[in-house]
Formats: sequence, structure tokens, C-alpha cells
Amino acid sequence: MLHLHFNPETDVSKVLAPDALNMFQFEWKIYQKLVRANEMHHREIGQLLRDEIGRRFDRPFAFLDLACGDASLAHMVLRGSKVATYEGLDLSRPALQCAARVMKDAPYDVELAEEDMVEGILRRPASANFIWCGYSIHHLQRAQKQEMLSAIREALKPGGVFVCAEPVCLPGETRTDYTRRWQAELRHRFRSLTEAEYAHLWQHISTHDFPEAPEDWVAMGKTAGFSSSREIFRFPGDLFCAAFLYER
Repeated sequence: MLHLHFNPETDVSKVLAPDALNMFQFEWKIYQKLVRANEMHHREIGQLLRDEIGRRFDRPFAFLDLACGDASLAHMVLRGSKVATYEGLDLSRPALQCAARVMKDAPYDVELAEEDMVEGILRRPASANFIWCGYSIHHLQRAQKQEMLSAIREALKPGGVFVCAEPVCLPGETRTDYTRRWQAELRHRFRSLTEAEYAHLWQHISTHDFPEAPEDWVAMGKTAGFSSSREIFRFPGDLFCAAFLYER
């Protein structure tokens, strides 16, 4: 059953200013191109999530998707699993409307909420067995990342798991060093994008990305009280992004 904490029938052109709607559509096109070309390794990360779920959950479980977007990755990951409930949070109503279409025939309970992931996780009780967040927490400052990891631990049931994938920097690398290192190199990685699309993406990265070194992601998990935290995936060929697994 699909439960929506927003009005799926709302015409987003009446909710968003024309410029904002055009920007969403432009950015969504960029995101979809990156996914189709697998230039952010969604396929590999999705398989990692499937493997962890298959290995850990032979009984019904609850899955929480932070900054869920259109929920397409989760829909693929959860196919054939014993998931009982899926909950997706996102601030973007257009994205949630896409998620409602993706999840409309899911054979498990689905709840989609128009909610900020930080505020949402701080209010969640220990209700999820598996929490996933992709390419979103790096937008926060270090203290906010630590607070969020602590809140995620509290939102997990005992024995629960949290996995995230995030841009990372080299040990000791400053944010200035990070952006300087990637400005030219990323253009070669994101070959599916036009020059205008890449320029927009780079503006976002150079303004909103605050990466941490892999060992710092692991250390933050330990500080948050997880029983274990470790890196489980690294983009092949370079150190642009990595995925981490935390166990309560």
C-alpha cells in the first residue's frame, strides 16, 4: 500500500516558480544521464546493497531511504527481498511524484514524505533495519555530518545497518585542494554530459560539496556509537567517491 505525505496530484508548475521548475527539470536530466551512463557507479552500489540485504535479512525488515529522489535505486535493490516497509524522505515534491510512480505497484508498504532528511532523521524512533543515503550527507558541514550519523544510529533497530555513498577527499586534503584536483578530471569522468550540463554540475560541486577523507567517515561512525564502521566500495581508478557501512 502506498502512503503519501504530500499531494501527488498537485501541479508542480503551480507550486514552483517557472524558473525553479525549469531548474529542477534541468538538474533531473543531468542526474538521469549520470545514472544511465553509470558514471556514479549506481549499478555497483546497488549490487552491494542487494548483497548486504540478502546476507542479513531472511525475515521481514524495514528500509528507510534518505533523500530518496525517484526511489528507482531502492526499487531495484529491494526487488525479490523480504522487505515489509519502505519509507522515502525527500524535500523535492517533483522527485517524490516520480517516486510515487516508481513505487505504485510495489508488493510492500510504501510511505513517501516531503521532508528534509536531517530534520526527518532527528525525529525518527528506532524503527528501521536498513537505512540508505546516496550522495547527500556531504552537503553538510563536519559537525552536522557527525550529528546526522548519531541520529541515524538512533533511528536503527538493534542489529540494523546504515550504508551511504559520498564524495571523498585525500587524507589531509583541503576543500580548495579537492576542487582544484577535480575541476578538470571530472570532465573526463562525466562524458555523457553536455558542456552546459557539466558547467552546472561543477558549480554545484564547487559550492555545495564538503567531502571528508575515507578514514574520517569511518571515525565519525565510531564516534556516533556504531559497533562497526568501514569502507565497502571505492570508485575504480580514482578516489572521487566511496561507500561506507555502519552497523548498530
